[in-house]
Amino acid sequence: MGILCGGNAVAGPVVAAAPPSPPRDAFYDHPADLATLAPGSIIRTRKITARSLQLLPINVDAWQLLYRTSGADKQPDATVTTVLVPRGKRPTKLLSYQAATDSTLRQCNPSYSLRTGLPVSFSTRPGPLTFALPGAEVLLASAGLAQGWAVALPDHGGTSARFLTPRQPGYATLDGIRAVQNFSPMRMSAKTPVGLWGYSGGAIASSWAIEEKQSYAPELTITGAAFGAPERDLTASLRSVNGALLGGLIPIALDGISKDSPGFRTAIRRYLTPQGRAVLAETGNQCIGQNALLNLWFDYRRYLTKPLNVVLADPVIKREIAARSITGRSTSVPTYIYNGVNEEVAPISGTDKLVRSYCAGGAPVTYRRELLPPNIPQQIFSTHGTVAITGAPGAFAWLKSRMNSGGAPARSGCDVSTVPATLTNAGALGELGPSFIVNPLATMLGLPIGS
Repeated sequence: MGILCGGNAVAGPVVAAAPPSPPRDAFYDHPADLATLAPGSIIRTRKITARSLQLLPINVDAWQLLYRTSGADKQPDATVTTVLVPRGKRPTKLLSYQAATDSTLRQCNPSYSLRTGLPVSFSTRPGPLTFALPGAEVLLASAGLAQGWAVALPDHGGTSARFLTPRQPGYATLDGIRAVQNFSPMRMSAKTPVGLWGYSGGAIASSWAIEEKQSYAPELTITGAAFGAPERDLTASLRSVNGALLGGLIPIALDGISKDSPGFRTAIRRYLTPQGRAVLAETGNQCIGQNALLNLWFDYRRYLTKPLNVVLADPVIKREIAARSITGRSTSVPTYIYNGVNEEVAPISGTDKLVRSYCAGGAPVTYRRELLPPNIPQQIFSTHGTVAITGAPGAFAWLKSRMNSGGAPARSGCDVSTVPATLTNAGALGELGPSFIVNPLATMLGLPIGS
């Protein structure tokens, strides 16, 4: 097929290879009696060695739990969560960290990237990297381990590796918490304080989880949810990221919706050039790292046969995008949201709209609109990638205060402000050194964390 490199198409046949099958692993097999199990029920478990950057062993106790969950329409499903615990400890708090998997390939899920594989692929597939973000994001999640908490990273796309599916990642996240609490070595219960955290694709899953929590898992004690750059206004995101450094997220999004909806797949193909159809097909064969690198500065205008307004007005396409966008529903979970004002992937207008919907429903929300970095052209710089790092200490400082609140209610109402950078706040600066410099380094060196 033709390959994108820096946004330029290289001539070649337009036949994409079939997605590679995951290595045979009976651990992921669904049992025949899946429908009879309650959501969150554990199907099987195994002890593993978890790895950061898909390479370096982490000095923690680690397990994987296959558990029963629900698909978008509440049909029985199963997925896996990877549980990390400070060596020899029995934590009394749980952090559910939703990683930015952003892929429809099962091998990109946390349960694979935290257990096996290398960041460099020597396959004959185009592109130098098959790097899955969960292997790197565990360095952020290690901040929870250093507090002595258990940390769980669910495959929130399910064993069928969904992306941008409505409701389903929320169910998978909530049932992953239930599974950890049902896991006897944890000695936890529904009263165990739980925090949620995620960025970008992980923020999408986290936002669905807090919206579905009251109706789907009301018994859980979620003391706070912190997430950044949630792309819940997909139309705004499509327009904003086009031609930017991370424009390769566009075919990833279209591939995710196409996997859910055959009608969408048929409709979008009608508007794609042969080269565009090939790019979309190949996207399902790779993890986010490879897709983003191969499709730098992706510009959909080169691959569409009609203007974007015409494409988005197609009834099927419009319906499927709307199903994945802001629902207008609120939440009872205290929530901290952070987003770059100059964000190209999750434009600030969309996150503003999401926050307004939560606030209108009475949700206790702390919202920080970050001006760092300044308005630099997104063709050479990524605000999205920058705020993922600069916003993390402030988010974790807020989350830690909620986890240590002893069940005290959060301040009611919404606290919205635009700041130069949350990194300059006293709480964020206090977390920066130990939580986001020392802990990741210790994790990579195999030193005990939080024990």
